[in-house]
Amino acid sequence: YDNVMLPGEVCDVMHKENVSLQAAWRILRGLSQQEVAAKLGISQSAVSQLEALDSRPQKRTREKLAAIYGCTQEQISLYLPKEG
Repeated sequence: YDNVMLPGEVCDVMHKENVSLQAAWRILRGLSQQEVAAKLGISQSAVSQLEALDSRPQKRTREKLAAIYGCTQEQISLYLPKEG
C-alpha cells in the first residue's frame, strides 16, 4: 500500500470534514450514506460502520465501493485488507 496514490481532493475532504477515507470518497462523489447503502444492498447504519476510522472492509465490499466511487480497491482502505 506504500505506492497507493490518492487524489488530492480526497485528502482535502478527509481533512476538512474530519472523516475517514471511505466517507471522503462518498462525499467527493456527492452521495449520501443512504444512496450508497441502496447500491450495496445494506442498511445506512452498515455504511456508517464501514466509514468508521478503524473499518477494514472485506475484499468483496472494497470491490463494490471501488465501482461506486470510481477508484481502485487500494484507494478505499489503506489498512491491510481482510480476506473474504
